[in-house]
Amino acid sequence: MDLSQAIGALIEIIWIDLVLAGENAIVLAMATRALPQDRKRIALNAGTILFILLRVLLVYALLAVAGLPGFGFAAAALMLWAALWVAMRGESDKMPDITPRRALGPVLAGALAYDAQGALLNMTGVVGAAQGDKPFVMLGLALSIPLLALGSAQFVMALRKPPILWASAGFLGWIAGRMASVDSLALASPMPAGLMHDFAPPLGALIALLLAFGYARGRKIKRVEDQ
Repeated sequence: MDLSQAIGALIEIIWIDLVLAGENAIVLAMATRALPQDRKRIALNAGTILFILLRVLLVYALLAVAGLPGFGFAAAALMLWAALWVAMRGESDKMPDITPRRALGPVLAGALAYDAQGALLNMTGVVGAAQGDKPFVMLGLALSIPLLALGSAQFVMALRKPPILWASAGFLGWIAGRMASVDSLALASPMPAGLMHDFAPPLGALIALLLAFGYARGRKIKRVEDQ
C-alpha cells in the first residue's frame, strides 16, 4: 500500500468508525437504570469491557475468514445493510429500546445483544476500508473504542442526517462494491477483474443510495398519511 492508498484508507476507516459508531453510553444507561447504584457502576464498567472484547473478537474472526470464497459478497451485503441501517437511525429520534433488569447478568446480556449488530457492521466496514491490511484494521479497531462513549455525540449524529447521510450511505455502498469485486468467486468469473474493480464500487454506492433514499421516502410518505 503506497502513501496515497494509506491516506485514503485512513480517511475511510475514520469515516466508517464515525458513521457506524454505536450509542453505547446511552445503551448502558438505559440497560442499567433499574440497578442499585453500587451495581450500576459495576455494570457500566463491565459493559464497556464487553463492548471492547466483542469488537476485538469480531475483528480477529473477520480476518480469519477474509480469504474464504464468498466473504467479499457477504461483507458487501452487510455494508449495504449498514447503509440502510444508518438511514433508519438518521430518521429515528427514538431512544434505544432496552428493557431494564434488576440483575447484573441479564443487564449485560441485553446491552451486548443490542450492540452486536452495530459492532459487526462497524468491524466489517473497518476490514473493508483497510482492504485487509492488518495494521490498518487494528488502527480502525483502536479508533472505534473511544467512540463507544461518543456515538451519540452531536457531531457524530450529524453524519446520520441529510445531506451528509446520503454521502455516508453512498460511501458504505462504495465499500460494499469494492469488497465484492475482490472476492475470489468474482475474480474467478469470466468478467475482467479491471472491469469489476472500476464498476462495482459505484454500483454499490448507487444501490446503497437507493436503499437509503427509498427508506427515507417511505418514512416521509407514512408521516404525511398519518397527519
